[in-house]
Amino acid sequence: MAMTEFTTKPNSRLFCPICQDVFTDPLISMACNHSFCARCITEGLRLENHCPLCRSFLTMNELHSNLILKSLADELVAFCPNRAFGCQATMTREALTSHGKTCEYALGVCVHSGLGCKFAGSGVAVGRHLSDCAYEQLMPFIVATGARISSLESLVEAQQADIAKLRKQMANATFPQSQTVLDDEEEIVLPKTQSFPHGQNIECRRTISDNKAGVTSLAYTSQNILLSGSYDGSIKLFNAESGKMVRSVAAHDLTVWAIAAEESTGRFFSAGSDGKIKVWELEGENTCLKVLNDHQRKVYSLQISDGRLYSASSDGKIKIWSTDSMECLSTIQAHSDCINSLVLYDRDPTKMVSVSSDSTLKLWDLTTATAIHTFSDLGSEGLDVTSGGGMLYASTFDASIVAFDMDTYTRTRTLRGHNWEVWQVKHIDGVLFSGSHDHTIRRWDLKTFASDLTLTGHKGYVHSFRFGSDCLISAGADKTIKIWK
Repeated sequence: MAMTEFTTKPNSRLFCPICQDVFTDPLISMACNHSFCARCITEGLRLENHCPLCRSFLTMNELHSNLILKSLADELVAFCPNRAFGCQATMTREALTSHGKTCEYALGVCVHSGLGCKFAGSGVAVGRHLSDCAYEQLMPFIVATGARISSLESLVEAQQADIAKLRKQMANATFPQSQTVLDDEEEIVLPKTQSFPHGQNIECRRTISDNKAGVTSLAYTSQNILLSGSYDGSIKLFNAESGKMVRSVAAHDLTVWAIAAEESTGRFFSAGSDGKIKVWELEGENTCLKVLNDHQRKVYSLQISDGRLYSASSDGKIKIWSTDSMECLSTIQAHSDCINSLVLYDRDPTKMVSVSSDSTLKLWDLTTATAIHTFSDLGSEGLDVTSGGGMLYASTFDASIVAFDMDTYTRTRTLRGHNWEVWQVKHIDGVLFSGSHDHTIRRWDLKTFASDLTLTGHKGYVHSFRFGSDCLISAGADKTIKIWK
């Protein structure tokens, strides 16, 4: 594979010590803190279980994603791979793949290659070729044949439906009237429990697997509509009660990191790695109502309160928008590094908390857009924050959860139990839940500050979770959404 050509020479710290190229999907050793490309270190450990740099003992189980290095490498500005063929576009490395799909200078094949045409060339050349393509001349016959096949398939489908109906009638005639006969596709849902969130009996009651890429963000409405965003830029809407998908939106070109619903106006907002905030209808067509382009970097968090939308970006800025006019009312340079999460303070809706990779939390007065207090003793990059019972709980990159007393603004506790960074933390009714890149969700008893339950259903990073109607909803890199009760 050709090396990516950057507009300026990258910092030497962004180069993998094995392949000497800019990091791709970097992994960091928990033992010696050395980082390598995932492919490079995987190949190396197949030969011997030692770090290539310091020779300390190392296995794949001691490696996890270095998200900081990945973010820095992905945001390097690069030339289009088709520069030699005439394309002069530049973009972040993360956007190269998306650009390559639409670059008119990219090498391509005839649209009829699936039928047997062997022509290959640039996008422009492929377009010119169509007028001479023998397969293009055959298209009227091919389309007519396809229509006949489609008609036959519809006839077969109708006959299969009739057969299924007859089989069901026979089943009803065979079994006693009191026995229920289920359709083959009908899902058996376990009965609800009354132990959420307290007690020990929390189980996965449903797994939703409609997403084709890792799920990175969730939102939930009072009408039991669940919204999910994913790595591939899509947003899917589900009926949370039945688990059925009701709508899919091709929303963004890159990862969707945040979704927020404003039920009073029937709209929802989405944002992600492309730096755009988009406005959509909760019910209706998949037409984007508005695109807010003021952010120049990734947008990781959205919050809505009293007619205002608050957005947080990887450049450390918070922007305040009117949800009526969609205009940006104010921009705050809130942190010196990436803002990973915003949350409204549960005891006072005029206050909001931000958490950042600069290892600080900040409490904001929304009426004046000014900081009331800065909590500077997180000890590691802050990833998420929640409030409850007069406390703040911040999750960190070093796999901890730090508790702060909001009456005294002092750090009171550190909760430990996860093995990797804690990506999500949420408080409800005196109980704390946390989700981690170690693939687990933990429940914490805030009377003892001890973890009393670990949920292990996910097979990848736990990226997001929300509380629904008497349930916990989680989503992860394994492309699934799970509903726990």
